[in-house]
Amino acid sequence: MKVLIVDDEKHVREAIRYFVPWEKYHITDIYEASNGQEAMRIMQEQQPAIVFTDMRMPLMDGAELLEWLHSHYPHTKTIVISGYQDFNYVKPAIVYGGTDYLLKPLNSKQLIAAAEHAFKLWLEEEQERHQAHRQNMQLNVLRPLYWDKMLSDLVAGQASFQEVRNSLCEELGMPLFVAECRVALISLQGADCRLLHRFQGDVGLTSFVLANVCNEVLAPKQNGFAFRSWQGGADIVLLLWSAVAEAEEEMHRINESISQTYGVQMDIGLSLPVAFPEGLQRAFRQARQSLSERNLLQREGRIHLFREQPGSGGPEEDYAYETQLDKLRIAVLSGDLDKMERVVDEWSDQMAGLQLLTESQFQQLQAEISEVLRRLRPDGEISFELCYDSEGLFSVENWRSQLKTLLQRLSEGSAQTPDSRLVEEIRQYLQQNYARDMTLQHIAERFFISRENVSRKFKQITGENLSDYLTGLRVDKAKTLLQNTNLRLSQISELVGYEDEKYFSRVFKKSTGQSPREYRKQGESP
Repeated sequence: MKVLIVDDEKHVREAIRYFVPWEKYHITDIYEASNGQEAMRIMQEQQPAIVFTDMRMPLMDGAELLEWLHSHYPHTKTIVISGYQDFNYVKPAIVYGGTDYLLKPLNSKQLIAAAEHAFKLWLEEEQERHQAHRQNMQLNVLRPLYWDKMLSDLVAGQASFQEVRNSLCEELGMPLFVAECRVALISLQGADCRLLHRFQGDVGLTSFVLANVCNEVLAPKQNGFAFRSWQGGADIVLLLWSAVAEAEEEMHRINESISQTYGVQMDIGLSLPVAFPEGLQRAFRQARQSLSERNLLQREGRIHLFREQPGSGGPEEDYAYETQLDKLRIAVLSGDLDKMERVVDEWSDQMAGLQLLTESQFQQLQAEISEVLRRLRPDGEISFELCYDSEGLFSVENWRSQLKTLLQRLSEGSAQTPDSRLVEEIRQYLQQNYARDMTLQHIAERFFISRENVSRKFKQITGENLSDYLTGLRVDKAKTLLQNTNLRLSQISELVGYEDEKYFSRVFKKSTGQSPREYRKQGESP
């Protein structure tokens, strides 16, 4: 807490310094001014919490100073000390919120009582301000989650439109009367090599940033709202309630904005116009279907419109993979890696010659291949990476390379010990839950081992303390947000698991040698 004493008489300033028990309230910064103008300068530089001021001073008197303080520093507590009882001097103190009006010569007991009263008021109000600020921060974090959940339920038919209608109008800018709408969906899968990797594979974080980009495009005309999906089949949902005939152009603008910001195009599924709100569920299904039925082999066009009657037809659409699956089964049963790789090469060549391969077909194919590979290693981990190139488009060559790598790993077997598998599971858990309040006891209970074993095994396998690993993970996430978003430090602190912004800044500086602001500024330099 800082204090400013304003009086043109030096002996009055010295008396206030002498009588008030500053140490009791841990006050060490006490400034002095001989007139109102000098006081204004000190206020702007130091922002004291308590001001003792005379009323009659040269250049700028106490009444003018009180009015200025009330306008620019309304939380500051003021104590007026004057040699006059005239109402014209008392009135400004009353009007502009003075806590006490003391007459000269000063009575030490009255001065101390007035000072302690002002200190107590300021401390109480400061505590309330901190509490309100904390609540606002929590609301700022929780509000987007509320809309993510509410709108996800709405488009899935699990919530009533009438319950959220007023909020949609007041908070999101939806017109009071909407006749029709469209729904668009964005999948992050196609951007794996460029966008997801930029955010270290964190789907939640990437979705948060991507929704913000979409809403920046939609906000000027208030045509709709983008939110993170709680339903399967997409990561971002866009509810478009205005200018629905121009929705395709709006999606192109969003893709252009994403491309300018992150250098990648997104796959966007778009429904037909439907009646609002009764057609919402149908629009959501249409948009999801337009994504799942998009042609992975298509190199042009990232906006996928729903078709009432999708083409049926050709031999390539009816292409069956059973023959290749049988060949892979036989090669797997033989245990001969060369045979398996030859099957993959033959299969990739056939796939590259197709004209149509939908995402749903490809997902079914991956599921069937997984079942075949389990015969090679029933206890082995079988997982497929996303087979996309640097432009975010499906790549047969990447699929070929990935499948061969998986076969090699499964053929060699896994040398992992139970402890190393446990530590890997802990690392994955931390990567997915770094934003939560995380304690050693919580992790121990989560994995059914003692706290001592958690620490010992983690250090034994990784060579790093678990707490240091979690801090490094959070700092890396914070770096990504500082470099790629304009979020406030308080928001970034919350997103990476620190409720206290100052503590977050200390941890960040200790880890990187720079404060978060210095790190962000460095990233902005050419």
